[in-house]
Formats: sequence, structure tokens, C-alpha cells
Amino acid sequence: MRISTTAAHCVAATVLLFAPEAFASGFQLKEQSTSKLGNAFAGAGASGDDASILFFNPAGISLFGTPQSQGGLSAIKPRSVFESTTATDGAGGTMSGGDGGDAGSLAGVPSAYLVAPVSDTVNVGLALNVPFGLVTSYEDDWAGRYHAITSDLETVSVTGVASIRINDKLSIGGGPTITYAKARLTNAVDFGTICVGSLGASTCSTLGALPQQADGKADLQGDDWALGATAGLLYEPIKGTRFGLSWRSQTKLSVQGDADFDVPSNAQVLTASGAFTDSDVTSTVTLPETIGVSVHHDVNESFAVMGDVVWTAWSRFEELRFVFDNPAQPDSVTPENWNDTFFVSLGATWKPDEHWTLRTGVAYDQSPVDDNFRTPRIPGGPILDRAWGRLYRRRPVDDLGGLHPHLRRRSLARSVERRRGNAARYLRQLDRHPDPGRDLPVLTLFSPDHPALQVC
Repeated sequence: MRISTTAAHCVAATVLLFAPEAFASGFQLKEQSTSKLGNAFAGAGASGDDASILFFNPAGISLFGTPQSQGGLSAIKPRSVFESTTATDGAGGTMSGGDGGDAGSLAGVPSAYLVAPVSDTVNVGLALNVPFGLVTSYEDDWAGRYHAITSDLETVSVTGVASIRINDKLSIGGGPTITYAKARLTNAVDFGTICVGSLGASTCSTLGALPQQADGKADLQGDDWALGATAGLLYEPIKGTRFGLSWRSQTKLSVQGDADFDVPSNAQVLTASGAFTDSDVTSTVTLPETIGVSVHHDVNESFAVMGDVVWTAWSRFEELRFVFDNPAQPDSVTPENWNDTFFVSLGATWKPDEHWTLRTGVAYDQSPVDDNFRTPRIPGGPILDRAWGRLYRRRPVDDLGGLHPHLRRRSLARSVERRRGNAARYLRQLDRHPDPGRDLPVLTLFSPDHPALQVC
């Protein structure tokens, strides 16, 4: 997921899509419910704490007999730091530049839900979510600048669903989703290495275009709309014990946008063939489908336990291919070879009185990224999350939750061919701030009964 360069004249791959801050889940964002955040999203498709169940299992809106409105904002601040252990340019020289600083950026993940019954057996709902996203930004002159500088993805998804209560025990639900995505990706281009590979060291030395002496920049931007679907069922064999099964479809995006190249004056000779000139660019990317199983059990009137298992088909993300309208610019291809993942969580909820609800949970979230294909744009690794939350039910209704992720220090093995201008191996340390938590505490935006101010 980078714009790299061959010794001849092509820009190798930049990821135009996808990837705010879900490094364990690829670029998927699970922060779609402030209440279930407190349970580490355990039982998200079965508990029915509020209208946010719509996102996790549309059949769950059948639990509500009166109109519901609910929303929230999760604030996410990851910390991503790279330590360059060995980094060389295309000629084998030591790369200049530092570690790029903290690439993580503060981002907000909003969500909003409306649910209403239209008959004794049918409910309808509408949701606004940000299901995928990424923001990472390194210093312009860092040692890995040829791989990535800025990666910024924003998505918005609108979902409309309906649920049908088949009988007292079984409900089904589903509906379409519309997703809009836009992205911007930048990185430096080592025109010095390209020059040496194309024209020879002697000519390029005369031009002053040797490795690291003729840095340019590539900037790709694009957007697209796409359709998808979601469906689920909710089964309650006995009162207080519920099982949920949910599915969210893959979403195919054909991203179209602009590729802008900044070529330094001492490397302008490389544009004579027509390469490295601004043009339109297209890339097809598939957002993965998910299948989730949820369970919720009321032990008694004040205590409940819940669990969740979610499978995500990240193996669909095999490569990033960009096709330039400029015939002199070859396709840009980056192998990704991601793996399918599982998210597993367990949680508990305690209601000591009519005003307070206390939540806790733990989750393990696999990373889809193999060590051999990890890049600075999405420096993923598996995460063990601890969660907590509390709800104070009075006027107004507040719901406060947070996560404390634990990550292992992992290496970013990015040995790139010398011809690409930046053979390097990076060591990546990924933490989440503040302590505790990847997700800053948030309050519910508005509740079924009373408006409330969102506070981080």
C-alpha cells in the first residue's frame, strides 16, 4: 500500500482505498455503539441494549416496541511509531530521515440510529455509520517516505432495514446499504534511483539526480459510491436468552480519481516518455463481508453475560492495482495477500439499581496482515482489548465507555527490491492512547427518551 518506483519509469502501487484507525481489524471500524463498547462488543448482535443493534444484527430491532433514537461519537487516537533498523536507498546508501513521528491521528467515528415499529410484527430502522477508515501521517522527510506519507480514508454508510417477528421466539431482518468512500494517499518518489536505472549513474550524476537527491511526490485522490446489504436473525428460545446470526455483504468500489506527480527540475528528463504526468486513475477494491454470531443471557434481573464471534473475509484483499489513463504509465500493483480474521469477545453487564448500568468485557481481534506484507500505511497487529462502561439513566441519559488495547511489539518486514528505490526493514511499535484505551470515553449523543450532549 504505497507508491513505489521501478528503476525504469513506473509508479508502483499506492493504496487509493482503504484504510481512521482500526489497525487490528485492517481498516474496519467496530466502534458503532457506545453502549456495546463497554462490553468489548460482546453480544452486540443479541443484547438489544439500544438501537445500535441495527448495525450488528438488523433482526434485533424487533426487540423494540416503541420508537427509538440513539447516536454517539467514538474518539480514537492510536499511536504508531516506526523504528528504522536498516534502511537503504536504491544504490545501497543509508536512507536519510527519521522515524516519521507518531503517525496516528485523532479521529471521530460517529453513528446514529432511528428505529420505529410500524405494526405488531414489523419494525423499520435507519442507520448512519462509518464502517471503514484510516488516517496515518508521517513527516515528509522520514526514512520510509517512498512507501507512505499520508493515508486518509473516509467512508459513510447509510443502512435502511426492516424486521419481521415470525413468532415469539424468532425474528428476521435485513435491508440495503449505500456506502460512499473517498481517499487521499501520498508518498515521495525517488526519481534519483529511477534516473540511475533508466539513464545510468554518469548521466544522472551530471543532472544531480542520484538516489535521494531528486525526490518528488505522488498524490492520489479518488471516491466512489457502492451498494451492499445486511441481514440477520434473532432467536430467543427462553425469555432472557437470545442468539443472533448476522451477515453484512461485501461492497465493491470502483474508485476513480486523479494522480498528481510532482517531478523535480533535475528529473524532468524522465517525463519525456510521457510517464509521471498527471492523469486520471482507477482502482477496484472490495470491502469484505462479515458473518457474526452473538449470544446474550440474563442470569437474573440485574446481571447478564454475553459473547460474540465475527468472521471477516479479508482474504479478498489480494492486491491493490491502479490503472492510469495515461498509456505511458504502467499499472501499479502492490501484493497484499491478507488473511481472513476472527474477532472474539466476552462481556458482562451489572445493573445495581434503576439508575446505574456497569459493563465490562474482553476481546481478541486478529490482524489480517501477514508480517511479510505489512506496510506503513496499515501497520496492523493482533489486539487484546479490555473494555469498561457505565450508564447513568436519569435526565439526561449518559453512556460512557472505553477500551484498553494490549499489543505486542511487532516487526514490519518490508524488504523492497533495490530497484524500487527504498530497500528497508522497519520495526513498528503500535500503542493506543490515552492510557487506558484506543477509544476515548464517549457519551451517548441522544437517547430514546431524552436528548443528551455528546462529550468526549
